[in-house]
Amino acid sequence: MPRCREFDIDHALDQALNAFWLKGYEATSMTDLMAAMGLSKSSFYECFGSKREALLAALSRYSEREMAETRRHFSAAEPVAVLLAEWVRHSIDPAACRPSQRCGCLIVNIAVELAPHDREIEDAVRHHLDMLAAFLAETIQRGNADGSIPSGFEPAHSADMLLNLIAGIQVLAKGGVETHRLAAIIDVQLECLLGSTH
Repeated sequence: MPRCREFDIDHALDQALNAFWLKGYEATSMTDLMAAMGLSKSSFYECFGSKREALLAALSRYSEREMAETRRHFSAAEPVAVLLAEWVRHSIDPAACRPSQRCGCLIVNIAVELAPHDREIEDAVRHHLDMLAAFLAETIQRGNADGSIPSGFEPAHSADMLLNLIAGIQVLAKGGVETHRLAAIIDVQLECLLGSTH
């Protein structure tokens, strides 16, 4: 793919994932995508081959970036329970949608739109969710060890509960459920996991 050497592929993929994040896969036309990436038609096809392949590459880029940001968040010195509550509540922070209106998680958006109909995209989505679940389970174990998270739940099950909470909150938000109701759902779920420590 010689044309890939002529531009910053990471920057191009960041712009691609922004386009998919903003409008969804089907609603993002090839014209939209190439304009966002700043590529000519020939460069795009020589490097990526198709819109679908660009999506898969963008999902991989997004997954790497999100996991790095999540690890960085949880590397702070505060008790794990505090960090976990902040991380979950960030999912309903209105500021996270501005100015681009890229609301929610790209992985969740693509899971809802495409994963049921495309096995390779389903695998990419599941790979990210499995990595995140494993990291959250390790993080919950750290919280058990520092005393900020009660040890009443098996860490892997708690991690899956958090995945379900985050994905569900983002789908509800896209459906127009008010922020105060989403916050109440989060508070109930965090109370279940963290008790009164959050």
